[in-house]
Amino acid sequence: MQPQTIWQRMLGIDRRLLYLLLFVNIVVFLLAPLRMPASISPPVQKFYDEIEKLQPGDLVMISSNWSASTIAENQPQLEAVLTHLMRKQVRFTFVSNEAQSRDISLRLAERITQGAGYEYGTQWAHFGFVPNLIVAIKGMVNDLPSTVKQDVRGTAITRLPVMQGVKSLSDYKMVIDVTPSGTVPNWISYSPKNLVILYCPTSVMAAEAYTYLDSGQIKGMITGAKGAQEYEQLLNIVGLGTRFMNAISFSHVLIIAFILLGNFAMLMQRIQLSRED
Repeated sequence: MQPQTIWQRMLGIDRRLLYLLLFVNIVVFLLAPLRMPASISPPVQKFYDEIEKLQPGDLVMISSNWSASTIAENQPQLEAVLTHLMRKQVRFTFVSNEAQSRDISLRLAERITQGAGYEYGTQWAHFGFVPNLIVAIKGMVNDLPSTVKQDVRGTAITRLPVMQGVKSLSDYKMVIDVTPSGTVPNWISYSPKNLVILYCPTSVMAAEAYTYLDSGQIKGMITGAKGAQEYEQLLNIVGLGTRFMNAISFSHVLIIAFILLGNFAMLMQRIQLSRED
């Protein structure tokens, strides 16, 4: 029995080894704090510029409506946004139309704000879950304290220092909608005209928002993990968006290398067989 050639051995590599190499590649680049340069898209630049216009003490509403199914895209967006808001020393409040997002966004915000010394109740708060976002927006436009009544911890919002003097959504400067899809038209349709609306959708749903972006109904947009990577570059940080995109990019490189090597080995094997014939 003739010994196998190097090309035959390459073509006979166990696919489980390839999956293992891909897994190791993903883990390494998720953990490595590399910063790959990225081109900043105009929607992300506009998003950044709008937040830069905020003044210390301004009030921002964050509509967080994503769940575990889109954590890979919406979590990097929200983490970067909170980092920027805290740099600007603005106040912010959360509201969720997704029951799961109430818990996810609360835990995420508590972790990030504690690290930055941001005090709950004084500089930020979470209003919890509202079952109908349209009804909630209409109510908050007219009388926010009567609509929300208490925060996620059961404290009346009229007792929260962060909400002192706030009567309605008109007292806010901005709404940031972090969601897979479907909620930004509600904010556009029913929120006060003075509010700046920013949008953080998943990549697959960003196309539907360009009409709003072009018309000026939303002022900026972060698209998925790729947009989060661009935004983190503007903030000069290495966050989840950067790590996720590093892992995805280098995984693509590895897969392309596998394909090229496999095709090259098959070509060389055919050349060798033709010479033997």
